[in-house]
Amino acid sequence: MPLPFIQADAILWGLAFIVGLYLGGAPWGWIIALVLGLLISVCRNQAPIWPKFWRSLPPGRSWLIATGITLLAMAYLFLRTPNPGATDISRVVTRLTAMGAEPTVMVEGHVETYPLLNRAGKYRFFMGVKRYQHLPRDGGEPMLQGQASGRLYVTVPEEAGQDIRPGQTVAITGFLYQPKAGGNAFYRAFNFQRQLQLERTFAGLAGRDAKILKPGSPWGLWALRERIFTAQGEKLGPELGPLLSAMLLGSRAVGVPAFIGDAFRRVGLSHAMAASGFQTSIILGLVMVLARPLPKSRQLQIGGAALIVFAGLSGFAPSVMRAVLMGLAGLVALAGDSKNQPAALLLAIAVIMLLVNPLWSEDLGFQLSFLATLGLIVSAAAIEARLSWLPGPLANLTAIPLAANIWIFPLALAIFGVFPTYGLIVNVITTFLLSLMTVGSFISGLGAVIWPTLGALLAWVMYYPTLILLWLVNFFGSLPYSLLALGALGWTQVFALYGLILLVWLHPWWQRRWILALGTGLGLVIVPFLLLQTNTFRVTVLDSTQTPIMVIQQPGGNVVINSGDLKNAGTSLGSFLAAQGINQIHWAIATTRQSRDQGGWADLAKVTPITRISEIPTASSDEDYREMVSKLPSDKQPLRLDQEAQLGDVALKLLRADPAVIQMTIKGKKWLFISEPPRSLGQSIWLRSANLPRPDVLWWWGRKFDPNLLDILQPQALVLTTAQLPPAVQDQLKSRRISYYWAGQDGAVQWQPSGRFLPNQNTGESGL
Repeated sequence: MPLPFIQADAILWGLAFIVGLYLGGAPWGWIIALVLGLLISVCRNQAPIWPKFWRSLPPGRSWLIATGITLLAMAYLFLRTPNPGATDISRVVTRLTAMGAEPTVMVEGHVETYPLLNRAGKYRFFMGVKRYQHLPRDGGEPMLQGQASGRLYVTVPEEAGQDIRPGQTVAITGFLYQPKAGGNAFYRAFNFQRQLQLERTFAGLAGRDAKILKPGSPWGLWALRERIFTAQGEKLGPELGPLLSAMLLGSRAVGVPAFIGDAFRRVGLSHAMAASGFQTSIILGLVMVLARPLPKSRQLQIGGAALIVFAGLSGFAPSVMRAVLMGLAGLVALAGDSKNQPAALLLAIAVIMLLVNPLWSEDLGFQLSFLATLGLIVSAAAIEARLSWLPGPLANLTAIPLAANIWIFPLALAIFGVFPTYGLIVNVITTFLLSLMTVGSFISGLGAVIWPTLGALLAWVMYYPTLILLWLVNFFGSLPYSLLALGALGWTQVFALYGLILLVWLHPWWQRRWILALGTGLGLVIVPFLLLQTNTFRVTVLDSTQTPIMVIQQPGGNVVINSGDLKNAGTSLGSFLAAQGINQIHWAIATTRQSRDQGGWADLAKVTPITRISEIPTASSDEDYREMVSKLPSDKQPLRLDQEAQLGDVALKLLRADPAVIQMTIKGKKWLFISEPPRSLGQSIWLRSANLPRPDVLWWWGRKFDPNLLDILQPQALVLTTAQLPPAVQDQLKSRRISYYWAGQDGAVQWQPSGRFLPNQNTGESGL
């Protein structure tokens, strides 16, 4: 009996389900879905008056069904999105804050994930909560204690977490907090709050120490993974060992050093440590070659077993499961002598996975892996045919990464704003090494499961291939502009680029004119980038409250004041520079000489070269800061008291060294930067005697704002880089009708030469 729908209907309904998941998070998404669905259905029913292509689409009835599927997918996402329960540990933060108590607590629970080192050198893991107890600073009676539920994202110092393993019952003492949303109107910041929500977690615990109360089971997938990367690291060391292990287990299961991960990202090789499609194809290819003499049914069994083992070792990550399911589908097609349409098969796999867990739709790794696989399926052969002038093997090696990168380029540029300049070259010349290391890691991993010494000896064979790969990555990553910032694409540009890609894939006319599509696509990216660099003048104060960070964009040269620590430089500041297409910092300024405030310059300079850096030579400093600055390949120009320094339309004059007071003239407007001293009384006296001109904008950094500054300086607008701003001070600012922008609440803020402020959130104020 024939099926009641054709393949086109099934594809349409699968796409409708996926679209519904993405519209579920959009404002008025259900209205958009309903209106578009009904409009297309009505227009399709009038097909005789439309072009032939329109008449070839599924009938209006199918579009109505697709609209219903889209709406159901939105409801399904809403129902499956985690929310904190009544006894969730995250509610303790709100209760303690309402009581005026510091949320320092002791939490007991069981460890759920394997601890890995983060960039700050602390172990991070997820923990299921059982009970908690508030720890008052004065050692008195706890204000809250009892049973709790939910999960915590925990970080602990390295010495406190090195013995923690999954399954253990532990007691962690530290600071309980609710994660920040991380949304930003000026650049796409990492949304820590949403990421934890997708992991069914709504609070974090910055632990100081940990105590193991009860040992867990020594068996589990985590124990096998630990056995593998311990054996491989024994012979290869703390750098090459984790790199080889990541080829098999993925960087999410192995503590790859941060500098290695950064280097691979700079040259476009992140997929090599993702344990997904690339590794799956290599492992499956090896198994099928070895099993070729056997019957096809036995090949299917052996290949399927190898893929399942690979998925288990890598922790069943979404990208791995997608690749494994795709490989299994290919095996089934091979065993049955059937020739399925790979793109439709990939869509079916994606729908099945998202039915199991619709939250994977927000997993960037899942998105990029799906697009890369689709590119390999539909574009690699066509690109290889266009490269027929190259030798056969080289044409294939070039076509594979090029096809994948074409499909992921629009989304990756929209999210990250950067493009690996040498990515295609590096992918081509490292393909053999990556294939060899993947096979070697898989074989040595299986050997380690049987006998750790055997696994270590097999891993030692991979020493020189791993060393050569790391050398190549570091070499290309150290070349000038290895990571080119083109600016974050708007979603209109993204849809337009994918529209061009789909036209070249599906339409014969565009297939013959692919150069036109390529030129149009490059124009959609390059023209806005050039306009942004040549016509933009704006001042942005970022949302960091620990360190004041400002970026001044102007045609005469970009100015950055303070880098923040490694975290700020890599997230807030680094993301902003990439989103704005900034590839050069012409003038870097450090208002302090402490590594906790300026430790990010070194990492920042690896991606965005710094022409010159200015610091206050008389300010107190620490050894880490002095060592970092001495290694920067930048001109050093100290800021001297009462001496003006200038770049373009930005002029600075240092009025006081420690704590810093700096007068800035930006496009004719007077800005005054003041950092809070240990004793505010002395600063107030100095400011009164200095007889400074009234600033248009006062930029203040500290913990406790002194309202006397308003009487002394009488600013027209106030930008506050601080985490706390008492309600009494806010009322005073409002009564004086002073426009103020508070990083702790409003996030980042931008200022334009017209005097207009553009806050990240709508505060009701917009000008001097």
